[in-house]
Amino acid sequence: MTGNKLNNYTMKTIEELELKADELGKIHGCKVHPLLFDDGNGGQVIGFIKEPQRIVKMRALDKSFVSPVTAASELLDACLIKEESDARIYSEAAENDHIYIGAAMAAMDLVKMSVNQFKKK
Repeated sequence: MTGNKLNNYTMKTIEELELKADELGKIHGCKVHPLLFDDGNGGQVIGFIKEPQRIVKMRALDKSFVSPVTAASELLDACLIKEESDARIYSEAAENDHIYIGAAMAAMDLVKMSVNQFKKK
């Protein structure tokens, strides 16, 4: 892969991340979404998250009405492919909290629902 070496992590292009996500999707048998964050020091934080199963999405939605950030956190923990993701995403170190929270919010963004468009006249 091409890129500049920075902070022991290789800078990756969007295309490279999409290709890697496609490869991981074949391995895991589901859609895999890439995550890309700025680490605050000019580097990248890269991760990969599996598309949550329906029941996981439903549980996250249920919990989000009472505790939205906790729901997002649990969703990330359930779906992050740790072995392919930057360890700073799931690090317990306080200096990485912004990365973890960003990844959790990105995980919650995967939960979408359609709105009924039918209207009686």
